[in-house]
This record gives sequence, structure tokens and C-alpha cells, in this order.
Amino acid sequence: MPCRQGGAQARTRRRIMSFPRLFPAPAWRGGAIFLACMAACGVSVAETYPSKPIRLIVPFAPGGAVDIVGRLMAQSLNESLGQPVIVENRPGAGGLLAMEEVAKAAPDGYTLAVGAAGPLTVSPALFKERKFDPLERLDPVIWYASTPGILVVNPALKANNVAELIALSKSSARPLAMGSAGSGSINHLMGEYFQQVAGVSWMHVPYKGSSPALTDLVGGNVQVMMDIVPTATPLVKAGKLRALAVTTPKRSNMLPSVPTVAELGYPGFDASSWLSLNAPHGTPAAIIQKLNRALNEGLAKEDVRRRITDIGAEPEGGTPERVTARLKLDIPRWSKLLETAGVTVQ
Repeated sequence: MPCRQGGAQARTRRRIMSFPRLFPAPAWRGGAIFLACMAACGVSVAETYPSKPIRLIVPFAPGGAVDIVGRLMAQSLNESLGQPVIVENRPGAGGLLAMEEVAKAAPDGYTLAVGAAGPLTVSPALFKERKFDPLERLDPVIWYASTPGILVVNPALKANNVAELIALSKSSARPLAMGSAGSGSINHLMGEYFQQVAGVSWMHVPYKGSSPALTDLVGGNVQVMMDIVPTATPLVKAGKLRALAVTTPKRSNMLPSVPTVAELGYPGFDASSWLSLNAPHGTPAAIIQKLNRALNEGLAKEDVRRRITDIGAEPEGGTPERVTARLKLDIPRWSKLLETAGVTVQ
């Protein structure tokens, strides 16, 4: 009996000792060490970033509002992070070429994009064959600035305000002609959006850019146009155009006497050409936070805010989630309007 009891105890000991093999301690410890390393590496990357120059890709040609604001971003990042920020212009496919280039780059914070409403919310629907989804391919950093849209008419038109414009549009035997910078442009879609909420219908006349459209509006060849504040304001101040409303929730700093569409009886009306900073999807959160903090600090400076407002834009700022929320609002809205208006790439 003693021998048999000892054998049973030994077998019990062997079974107890073999139990941990189902959950091997080295593997568990290794996983914990791996996770700890990953967390430490994230902190380390943020502490040492950036250690070399950063590329900032702008989706349009030099000289425009997007390029100017992009260079302001570059300056703020350079001053805050201590590394050169090299601006590169990559126009094409409605700005999608630039977005695609950044999306394909390594997610290490050294290739960034100046995002804009057109390339991020309109062009993906216009160029469906490219199958570009900004929500999946890019990570937002910050909503940097907004450019309000502005509803302008030829001064000869018998419409001194939005109510009179709507009444005239509904009573006219022929539809008013609405100029735009081109089919599918942001100002075209803002015009379509206004028609939808106001219950009017205009004849769309697309141009190759805002400048020739404004020239024809001043000349009376078209009667109405939805443009952006920076380009229309000089003509408004010169008396060559009449401004009826701006499209953002707040009035424009450049034209504070011009009411918003929302305050004229269309609550919730909000459309603008906005600008953001975006990184390749998968960029470490610590780097995103560092970039976000640098640009928010820049936007708090009076000289930066003044330079943004000087070109007719409005400083924004805040968290990356603001960009995501705006994308989720604008992408389906503009896609539906493009479909309703029958807009295709020309």
C-alpha cells in the first residue's frame, strides 16, 4: 500500500506539473513583453520624431488658396518641430493624385497631405474607377481652415437679398443662369445644394475655373453664382457683384455684413471649402498627436490667424475627429448631389 500510495502521489505531482504546458508561461510573458515594447516604441517614436525633413504634398498648383494655406502649415510645423517641411505641388485628377501618393507612402509621419474638400469628398465620387476612400486610406490630423462659400449675383438683377432671389427664380419665365468653376467643383455643388434647400432650379453654366465664370457674371452673361469668399470679395467691394449670403454657420470676417444662409430661414445650412492635414493610414497615434499639437499651437498665434483671414479663410483647429466627422457628412451629401445633377468627369 505505501508503495502504491507513493506512486499515486508521484503521478498527481506529474499531472499538476504538466498542467502549465497548456498555458506556457514563456509565451504569456513574451506577449506582455511585446506589448510593453510596442507601447514604449510608440513613445520613443514620438520623442524622436521628426529626425529628418517632412514632405507636404499639396493637391493643386502653386499660388492658390490651398497652396498658400499649405505653406502656412509647413511654416508652423517647421517652427514647432525644428525640421524643414518641403512643400510639393501634385495637381491632377481633381486632387486625387496627391491624396493617392500620400496614401501609398510609409505611415511614418514624413509624407503628409494638405487635404481639401474637393479631393477628399468630391473627386472620389467623380473618379470612381480609382476606388479611393479617404476614410480608409488616410488618417486625419487637423481641420486647419475653412473657406466660406458666397452667393453672388449681377447687380443688375432685381434681387437685393436671398428672399427676392428665390421669388425671382420661381416667377421667371426662363431659369436663371448659374455660373461655376466647372462641373463637380465645390462651388458648383454648393450652388446645387442651395437650389435643393430653397426649392428653385437654375441652369448650370460650367466654366474652366472660377475667374472666367466671375468675368461672365460681372458681364451679365450669367446671373448668379456660388463662389468662395477670397475670390469674390474684391468684386463685391468694387461694386461689380452683389453678395447675398455666405454658406457657413458663422459670418465671414471679410464680409461681416453679409448674412449666412442659415440665418435667412434655412437652419443647418453649412457648406464650405475646408482644408485639413492628413497622413497615411496607420501612422502612429503619437505622431498624429504631435502634429496636431504643433498646428493647434500655430493657430493660436495672432499672426498665423491674421494671414489665414487675410486670404478670406477662417482658422479652425481642434481634434482629428473633427475631420472624420466632416468627411462622414460631406462624402454622402456631395455624392448624392453629383448623382442627382448627373455630373460626370469631362
